[in-house]
Amino acid sequence: MKIKNVKVSGTACRKAVTSTTSPDIQKIIAPTDFSSQSLAGTRYAMKLRLKFDSSLVLLHVIEPNPPMGGMESVVLAQSDSEVVAWARKELAKFAQQEAGDDKQVTCLVRMGKSFHEITTEAGENQADLIVIATHGYMGVEHLLLGSTAERVVRHAPCPVLTVPARSSPKRPNKASPLKIKKVLVPIDFSDISKDALPWAVFLATQFKAEIVLLYVEEKFPVDYLWGRELLSHTIVPLIKQAGDDLERLAGELRKTTAASISAVTRVGKPFQGICQAAETLGADMIVLTTHSHTGLKHAWLGSTAERIVRHAHCPVLVVRQPTSIR
Repeated sequence: MKIKNVKVSGTACRKAVTSTTSPDIQKIIAPTDFSSQSLAGTRYAMKLRLKFDSSLVLLHVIEPNPPMGGMESVVLAQSDSEVVAWARKELAKFAQQEAGDDKQVTCLVRMGKSFHEITTEAGENQADLIVIATHGYMGVEHLLLGSTAERVVRHAPCPVLTVPARSSPKRPNKASPLKIKKVLVPIDFSDISKDALPWAVFLATQFKAEIVLLYVEEKFPVDYLWGRELLSHTIVPLIKQAGDDLERLAGELRKTTAASISAVTRVGKPFQGICQAAETLGADMIVLTTHSHTGLKHAWLGSTAERIVRHAHCPVLVVRQPTSIR
C-alpha cells in the first residue's frame, strides 16, 4: 500500500492562521425551548457574551401545529397571535431570571421550523455565532425526532457551538467565569480542516488554553482481517508519517501564537476517535470544520461533524466551510 502524501506546507499553515478574516464574536444567538436541557446552551452563551462583550439574542421558535380538519371552531384552540404573546412573555421572564437587567441581552420569538428559523435569523442579522444545546439523543429516539442542533450545524451561515445538555451540572453557578483550558482540533491535512485553526488560536489566546492537534487514521473493516504483520507494514507507517506531519504543523503554529501546542494520533473511525480523545485528554472544547454536504450525498456519507456533536462529552465548535465570519 502506498503511503498517502500529507506533507504540511508551512506557508499554507501560516496563511490559514493569519487570515485577514480573523474570528470575532460580536453577536451571538442562543435558541431556547424553555427546557432544562436548553439551559446548557443559553448559560454558556451568556458567559461567552460577558467574555467578549458581545450582544446576545435569546431566540424561541414556535413550531405551528399542523392544521386539523374541523378543529377551526374549537373555542379552546389558541390563535397564533396568542401563542406568540405567551412566548414573548415567557421569554422575557426567562431572560430576567438568567441575565437580569443586562441590556446587551435581547429576546426574539419566531414561528416556523426550529432549525430553519434559527439559521434564517442568524443569516438575516449577520450573527457571528450560534450557541445551542444538544440533547444527545441516540437510537430510535434520535431517528424519529432528529436533532435540531445537528440540522442547525448543517445549514447555519456562521459557526455553531453545540453544548451537551448532559454536561451541565444540576445547579450551575451562573456567575462563575467560563474556563477553557484545552482545545482539541481534529486535522486530516486538508485545507478544509485547517479552517478551524484561526478559531482554535483565537480561543487559546483569549482563554490562555492549550491546543491539541489530532489526526485519526481510519481503520476499515478489511483491516481487521489482516494479520498483525501486514498491519505493521500499512497502518503503522501511515500513523508515523501523519504524526511527523502533525508535529511540523504544530511547529508552524507555534510561530504564530504563544499557546502551548501538542500533537496526537489515533486509529479508528474518525468521529469515535475524536470523541474518545476529547474525553481521555480532558478537552474543554472541540473545534472542527464541516464540509456542508446536503441531500443524497449527506445521506450516503453521513457527517463526521454531526456525529461528533451527537456523541461528544464537551462543547463542539463547528466552523462553516467556507468560514463565514465578519
